[in-house]
Amino acid sequence: MSSRAFATEQELAGIEADRAAAYAEALQESKVDIARVEDVDAGGVPARRYVPPRPAGVLLYLHGGGFALGDLVTHDAIARRLVDRTGWAVLLPDYRRSPEHKWPAAAEDAAAAADWLAGHAGDQGHHRVVVVGDSAGSALAIGEVIRHPGRYAGQVQVYPFVDPSAASYDHELTGADLPVERCDLFWRLYLQGADASADPALRVLDRGDLAGQPPALVQLAEHDVLTPAGHRYAERLQAAGVPVQVEVYPGVQHGFWRRTDNDQAGPALERVAAFLSTL
Repeated sequence: MSSRAFATEQELAGIEADRAAAYAEALQESKVDIARVEDVDAGGVPARRYVPPRPAGVLLYLHGGGFALGDLVTHDAIARRLVDRTGWAVLLPDYRRSPEHKWPAAAEDAAAAADWLAGHAGDQGHHRVVVVGDSAGSALAIGEVIRHPGRYAGQVQVYPFVDPSAASYDHELTGADLPVERCDLFWRLYLQGADASADPALRVLDRGDLAGQPPALVQLAEHDVLTPAGHRYAERLQAAGVPVQVEVYPGVQHGFWRRTDNDQAGPALERVAAFLSTL
């Protein structure tokens, strides 16, 4: 069934416009120089690897964008900043996006890239692997730690985009950059009528037990409809005995983490570096 059955022509045109705007913005971003940057085939998934001189480990970074936005261009700058701030290498997979590719394409690509990384993490001497995801990328990252909890030394989940029902979102928040209606569009384009219960990451807030998951850093934005969902994820981990740090950054909206036009993105990356140093 065509994605047009799950979105209007205007909504689909809006996705294309957002992609173009994000691409144009990314081309204007300043880029941190990294010792080695190379495009690789990560288990059949196009990806980019960023390697500092002496990496402390490797981050599997799954980018956000509602499963419909974001790619190696739009998230190149934040991947470089992650390397620069943490001293860890980064693998950034270019997973398939909706609406062209519905669920579970993105999750399958994330899994394929993760499997490839598991077999290549030691190539540059960085055997420790931590999975990092922001927004929709966090849903993919959560899927990874559920499937392979012992594979990862830790997880960094930034405003997780889980719960397709939107029941856990803040429906009272006004003026949000990412309103609940926008979340609904992203879910419609990603799932396209599929049963979300088949993906454990998307029903993680209802899972009975998350015991055995790696230590977590959960970073949230004060003015974000997804913040209650992020708190619930952290609470589920804590109830299962998983070490969790939860941080809510004041005065910022969804998406602040990868942008440089606010005063909280830098401190958030510094906290990621501090978290990694404890693993």
